[in-house]
This record gives sequence, structure tokens and C-alpha cells, in this order.
Amino acid sequence: TINTNLTGMMNTCATVLPYMDKQQLGKGGLIVNVTSVVGLDPSPVFCAYSASKFGVIGFTRSLADPLYYTQNGVAVMAVCCGPTKMFVDRELTAFLSYGQPFVDRLRTAPCQSVTICAKNIVKAIECTENG
Repeated sequence: TINTNLTGMMNTCATVLPYMDKQQLGKGGLIVNVTSVVGLDPSPVFCAYSASKFGVIGFTRSLADPLYYTQNGVAVMAVCCGPTKMFVDRELTAFLSYGQPFVDRLRTAPCQSVTICAKNIVKAIECTENG
């Protein structure tokens, strides 16, 4: 979970930044890191997932700091998506077994479709605010 959600995102940013950085090869731009509302508040049943998403938000906020943005012209934002139908249809396992009844109830919670989620990400990109 940490390798995919956090380390993978950090490696991707490190790879693309030289091509976007105005002081190197680029013309500026926007990096959009997709994260989750579970990264905004602790999730007692998805501990590792929550920690990875907290990390994405912290990394994004740090990289979006004016210290970097004024130098490289690369805006960075995190989009915190809520539960999607695709997510809750997967096999979900609580970090500790006694949290599983909560996880099972999540299947009946209101969810957005992947299409609605994607449309909201596009709206966020159109705003192109750093941070």
C-alpha cells in the first residue's frame, strides 16, 4: 500500500519534475496527485491505506510550497476523492479483523461513480490552483 500509493507517486513526481521545471527542461505545468478523503481524517479500519493517503497530501502540500512554485513554475495539487463504486465493490479487508463488520457495511454507503469522480478531477484541474 505504501509502495504503490505513496512511494510510487513520489517517484513519479521526481521523474516528471525535471521535464516541467522552468529552470531545467520545462515550461512549468501542473501535477495532480489523486488521493482520498481517508487521507484527511484517520480511518481506524484502513490504517495503512489512510497513512499512505496522509502521506500523499503531506508530500503534495510540501511540493506546492511557494519555495518551489516560484522557482520552477510547477503547480501541484491533491484531489481527495470520496468512495467510488469501483472501490467498494472490491474485496476490502480491515487492518485488524474486528474492524471487518464496519468494512462490510461500507458496501451499502453512498458512493460516487468513477465517471463523476473523473469529472470532478477535471474541474479541479481547470481551476489550476497551486496547493
